[in-house]
Amino acid sequence: MAASGGVSSSVPRVLTLWCPEWPAYVVPPVQEPLIVLDQHRVIAACPRARHAGVRTGDRRRTALRACPNATVVPRDYSAEVQAFERVVSAVAEIIPLVELLEPGSLCLDMRGPTRYFGGERFVVDHVRSVVENQLGAEVPIGIGIADGRAASAIAARRSGAVHRPVIVEPGRTAAAFTTMSLRWLHAIGEMSIELVELLDRLGIRAVGDLAALNERDVLTRFGLPGVRAYRVATGADEQPLSSVAPSQLPERERRFEEPVLSVTPVVFSARELAAELVQELAMEGLVCTRITVAAETEHSERTERHWYRSEGFTAAAMIDRVRWQLDAWINESSAVSAGVIVLRISVTAVRPDDGVQQGFWGGASEADGRAARAVARLVTLCGPEGVRVPMPIGGRLPEDRYGWVSTTVVDTDHHVEALAPWPGSVVRPAPVIVPTDEIMVEVLNDRGESVGVSGRGEMTSDPVCVVIGGQSCRVVAWAGPWPLIERWWDDRRRRRLARLQVVLEDGSAHLLAVERQRWHLMGTHS
Repeated sequence: MAASGGVSSSVPRVLTLWCPEWPAYVVPPVQEPLIVLDQHRVIAACPRARHAGVRTGDRRRTALRACPNATVVPRDYSAEVQAFERVVSAVAEIIPLVELLEPGSLCLDMRGPTRYFGGERFVVDHVRSVVENQLGAEVPIGIGIADGRAASAIAARRSGAVHRPVIVEPGRTAAAFTTMSLRWLHAIGEMSIELVELLDRLGIRAVGDLAALNERDVLTRFGLPGVRAYRVATGADEQPLSSVAPSQLPERERRFEEPVLSVTPVVFSARELAAELVQELAMEGLVCTRITVAAETEHSERTERHWYRSEGFTAAAMIDRVRWQLDAWINESSAVSAGVIVLRISVTAVRPDDGVQQGFWGGASEADGRAARAVARLVTLCGPEGVRVPMPIGGRLPEDRYGWVSTTVVDTDHHVEALAPWPGSVVRPAPVIVPTDEIMVEVLNDRGESVGVSGRGEMTSDPVCVVIGGQSCRVVAWAGPWPLIERWWDDRRRRRLARLQVVLEDGSAHLLAVERQRWHLMGTHS
């Protein structure tokens, strides 16, 4: 396992197919340039938007600045999986064992297909021909072959950039990717952006720079996430083969007394099966990385798909795959003529659970588990769209930082941090109480006159007293003002305000804002 040389022949050869702008291609045609967002970040765009300067990872504001006339739509996982199903089915007809990574991406173990078709080049030609017959030649695709899943994923993305298949010779993975940026490892899900930025600050910017380090030093400084990235950089198998025999891996099956004609009840049953699988593996110190989801109707119609997730499946992630697969199967024309009678989820690959480093104040607690179970019970009563939970979505103002989203799109097993940074937002800690209705306040100086903020962003006089709800209290400390101009390009939604933090004599702390010469309460810290 040298940085500059070959790797063990035990590393499997893998083909990865990747559709670069898949979330954009499943959106109904529009006249204007198209941008697809996920969690307020650009994940896909049409060629016109790309030509205008829109880049993956841009925030909405940055993307619209580059392409003001673009149509912006949120990501639709169900539509992506449904549209990609015909590609998966077509590839599975010539190569049965297909692993789905995400909508628009799949991978194949090359051992069998290489022998059957007579070489890797012939496999690539067959796969490309099948995909182009389904999608058309105008939809760009990337096909890469290399040692291991991670290396083949990088090769597929390079293929999408150079518009031709990329085949990395066996044992040459490390040498082929030496000069590439470490951000490629983040793009394929093998490294967090935080770790990429940390390595960049330390002067480790290329894959070869990381591969040149000593593995023990990487483990000491960056822990197990760093070691996984190091193994990818050196061309080694990023996930060692499991020592657990396939026959020993768990599976769960649910047989319905009456055929089920709707996806929703089947997904509800999948929740229990997924929770049991994850708990059983956790007792053994294992994490599932590959599952097989199968469903069968009373007319013997059947769907079976293999799903892979490098970071491991949580119960919520398993449920998502079940929903996507069933939606695509049922919506396929003439695919299903009866109700579902059997649902089966099988664990087909595992890895040791590396654990999670908790924060200084601890991590998930028993209360978090009880809350998740309570939400699951409510969903069974009210339906997936009837239960909403708060989720960090990012924003400069306290009322913008969280939003209510359907529990079906939230992984309750993992806390999601708010998107950062948001230039212009007030530094932490954020207010713990944010009023839902506007509460007007008065900010007065020592002469009892109203305090304002000038056009230069300066206080007209020092605040001495604040009146909230008719109660007056003296100011013992204050900070600010912090002017803010939002959406200056939008006549209807633009805002101009200034914020002020105050600590009052009664020990309370508040975030105030003045807008159109009127003060109001934005939040209370304590």
